[in-house]
Amino acid sequence: MWKRMIHTVSGFIERPFPKDALIENRYKVIDIIGAGSYGFCYLVVDQTDHEIKVLKTLRLHKRITDSGKSSFEFEKKLLASIEHQGFPQYFEEGVHKGIPFYTMEYLNGKNFEQLIFIEGKNFSEKEVFLIASQLLQLIGHLHDRQIIHRDIRIPNVIVADSTIRLIDFGLARKLNQLDATKRKWKRDLRKEINPQADFYGLGHFLLFLLYSDFPLPNDKKERSWEEELSISSGAKHIIRRLLQIEPEYENCRQIETDILEVI
Repeated sequence: MWKRMIHTVSGFIERPFPKDALIENRYKVIDIIGAGSYGFCYLVVDQTDHEIKVLKTLRLHKRITDSGKSSFEFEKKLLASIEHQGFPQYFEEGVHKGIPFYTMEYLNGKNFEQLIFIEGKNFSEKEVFLIASQLLQLIGHLHDRQIIHRDIRIPNVIVADSTIRLIDFGLARKLNQLDATKRKWKRDLRKEINPQADFYGLGHFLLFLLYSDFPLPNDKKERSWEEELSISSGAKHIIRRLLQIEPEYENCRQIETDILEVI
């Protein structure tokens, strides 16, 4: 109840930086490109090198809690520790009028939410699993470093320069790290701190892509994805294991082996 009140009051008080605002006499705001429960993301121009970058700030209701501040610090350190072209490059941190921020690489591309729901793009089964194979390489890179992303969703997967990129480490955690925000009475497979959490997210990501090529039914009868989607038995097997309907995958290599068979 108390947290909900803080969130509501903060929503009335807090205002994002306006267009053309100059942050720390260096970053000029072009536009706001994201507003989540943890932070605002802005497209900015760095006045020192004239490069377009992304600047992320911590929301007010998170700044007034120790857990919110520590999560933001952890997110910065985590992103800074990853040096791979599949993820945004971390640049620097700072504080503007008491608001902590950090900057990172701007990925000039489109996420799968935009591709599916705005551009109406369809993906065949083969295309879906080719994309899955690329995304799995990024998930595997994180898992090899004991990092669980915990937010594999269509808004967080981007196609930039014909390459799959993964963004948003706000919910990422180190393997075996305790999660202070976890509610014991409600299990959320996607938010657990284990590899299977990312595999579960990957399963739902694949379903979104597969449904992009699904014609709307004439009747309104509710059916399962297995009944509605005309996909191969191998594809169904992969998704069932990702969603833990069948025995779960233990690692990315097992998934990659099954994906190669489907492709």
